[in-house]
Amino acid sequence: MLIALLVFTIAYAAIASERLPRHWVALAGGGLLVLFGVLSPLEALSYINWETLGLLAGMFILVSILQEAGFFTWLAMTAVRRVNYHPTYLFVALLVLAAGLAMWMDSITVMLFLSALTLQLCRLLKLDPVTVIIAEVCAANTGGSATLVGDPPNVILGTTLGFNFADFVTHTGPVSALAAVALLGVFYWVNRRTLRDAHAALTEATVREIEALHQDPLHAQLTRLGLAGFGAAVALLVSHHWLSEATGLPITAAASALVPAGLAVAAMPHVDRGRVFRKLLKEDSESLLFFAGLFVLIGGLEKARVFEVLAESLATLAGRNPAGLVMALHWGPGVLSGIVDNVPLALAMSYVLRDLAAHPEMPALALMVWSLALGVNMGGNLTPIGASANVVAYAYLERHHGPIGWKRWLVIAVPPTLVTMVLASTLVMLKGQWGWY
Repeated sequence: MLIALLVFTIAYAAIASERLPRHWVALAGGGLLVLFGVLSPLEALSYINWETLGLLAGMFILVSILQEAGFFTWLAMTAVRRVNYHPTYLFVALLVLAAGLAMWMDSITVMLFLSALTLQLCRLLKLDPVTVIIAEVCAANTGGSATLVGDPPNVILGTTLGFNFADFVTHTGPVSALAAVALLGVFYWVNRRTLRDAHAALTEATVREIEALHQDPLHAQLTRLGLAGFGAAVALLVSHHWLSEATGLPITAAASALVPAGLAVAAMPHVDRGRVFRKLLKEDSESLLFFAGLFVLIGGLEKARVFEVLAESLATLAGRNPAGLVMALHWGPGVLSGIVDNVPLALAMSYVLRDLAAHPEMPALALMVWSLALGVNMGGNLTPIGASANVVAYAYLERHHGPIGWKRWLVIAVPPTLVTMVLASTLVMLKGQWGWY
């Protein structure tokens, strides 16, 4: 147990410092556990959740196809044109776009293209890009909590504990939608005067400059393939449990994403296929390797019975107040995810929840999962390192706009984040009282 805890703590500190590539840190930590005999090589492989990796890989491929087609930039510019470049409507449209897209794809991808577009738009409209991009990050993390594939913690909790796409849409979806509306309201109220002033300064020359931002045509064939594959993946993710029972075929969440992705890639022109795979190998493979190493690190703690001991302690403390435990699972990991990345936190807590569910006096596992998922996803908004999307957006702003600093992020992000967490925790408690979970 001591070796597993020591290796995990050192690896976690190295990941949080961001001085080393996090995928190499996670893999090295997993390798040390094998080297010191905490896990055998076969045990290390058995702790990797291949369904999670397969689901992520399939979605990464489909998103790469749409990105290569220029679909996301086209979608963002279409939204900008629809609101006639009005700064207030543009602000609302960008936040809605961030929340909506993050429901269906990795929030890192969402923030990669939105950060670049938003910075250009804000420079032309004389708006502060820091405020707008931080608001988009918060919207992406909040909207992503609505579905199984939205935020990485949901993928981990769903595939590890046996909850499917429909479960998340039904139970975290409505809470996420209401929280996103509240988030948008808070950000608009704080920035309403600035947005009015920007509208007064809008000129025809500015509009022409905005129009010139994106002149590249949409790749029609790739867009059709990407959207068809994406639609098929979502349909299978919603229905794969029913289809598996009806047909007797082992249709998993991973297969639901990988099969449409494979068919879409097979139908692509050779040149475009090469570009998609280069992006997958250069960027997305790092995320997959990070998850694989992380599963081994957490597996070492599981074998050492760390989570069993923690669950026993929580069960003892919460024996007389199950409702308090549900709230503790929302606020404790939620606030903690502002300090450390919410992905390893969600993975560690998935083992704790599984052990807690074995105690008959504890709340239902589903209710604990919804409380935890909403907490870590929304709590990740608190700081620049709370979630992967935050790190991407923060680094982009520092590189292309100038120093920001944690203090400014906290001033902008903490008030709306606390509003959404209070709203989400209230709704979770109501779900518990109504028995709808």
